[in-house]
Amino acid sequence: MKFYSALLLSGSILAMSLTGCTNPTSKAGTRSTYYEGVIEDIEIIDIDTNQMDNGNNTIIGAIAGAIIGNMVNNHSTGTIVGAGLGAVAGNAVSKATNRTDGVRLTVETDNGPMIIDMPFSCKYKVGKKVRLVSDGDKGTIMVETNGKYKTATQDSYNTCPTVYEEIKSN
Repeated sequence: MKFYSALLLSGSILAMSLTGCTNPTSKAGTRSTYYEGVIEDIEIIDIDTNQMDNGNNTIIGAIAGAIIGNMVNNHSTGTIVGAGLGAVAGNAVSKATNRTDGVRLTVETDNGPMIIDMPFSCKYKVGKKVRLVSDGDKGTIMVETNGKYKTATQDSYNTCPTVYEEIKSN
């Protein structure tokens, strides 16, 4: 009975931690500033997104590890070792999932050069006109395509390998 109570508790904690809320991308009345410029240089980088909570994932890993450790070795030693290994695994998963493909853009604006680190997008190319939209500590880059500015969306390097290879070779 003790095992099933622990399983139910850990399942409940896992379910609560995985429920998320969505936030709108903008609010009515929000003011933003922007600069227009041209992409002068692009460098491939690795970005830490800080989207996963290491603490929660470590705790979830520890609970799952304790349950598995208890099932393997029905003593406190198995539970403790399982919890330790689960905590390490949960933390490692958080760190791995916080990484994303990114670029460092050098943009020449009317206010001088700016360096911006952003997630990789297939729309970024040297010589492209861009609009850098700033809303406090967050920012968006819009790329001109056929006379209209379109928001650059995050892509994987695998989505457009020719663009990635072109950037990487420079």
